[in-house]
Amino acid sequence: MIELARQWVGEQAQFRVVDLDQPDFDIHPGSIDVVVASLVLHYVKDWTPLLHCLSESLAPGGSFVFSLHHPITGWLLSNRDDYHRVELVSETWNWDAAAVTARIYRRPLSTIFGPLREAGFSIDVVDEPRIQPSADISADDLHTINTQPLFLFIRAIRDA
Repeated sequence: MIELARQWVGEQAQFRVVDLDQPDFDIHPGSIDVVVASLVLHYVKDWTPLLHCLSESLAPGGSFVFSLHHPITGWLLSNRDDYHRVELVSETWNWDAAAVTARIYRRPLSTIFGPLREAGFSIDVVDEPRIQPSADISADDLHTINTQPLFLFIRAIRDA
């Protein structure tokens, strides 16, 4: 995916592969304007080190834009005995006629927004996406995406 992104934008952006459980961006503090993480954070159990590293790397007013599984979706995948716990859950879906199982950390809203604030971010946007019909999505998938809480989109701004 990194190589594909490099092909799309060339030298207009920098791309790096980083271990998000032990982040070290090796970047001058405050030198990044925008960080995008699409459907990545639910693979990281403890966000605290990552969010502090991001906050230090972003310029004041810089944006951290990310999406993750909706907390309700994660709750439905869990055994539902403690909503407030961060826990590993599994989800299986079909991808090109093959069953794919992902193990993700589901978390309550407080462990999404609390660590962001503690790391020096203000929440700018929270959205539960809906999409328009298109030729690349089946009517069934469109219905699911537009009627169920599947994803949460967040834009957080690094405080000055």
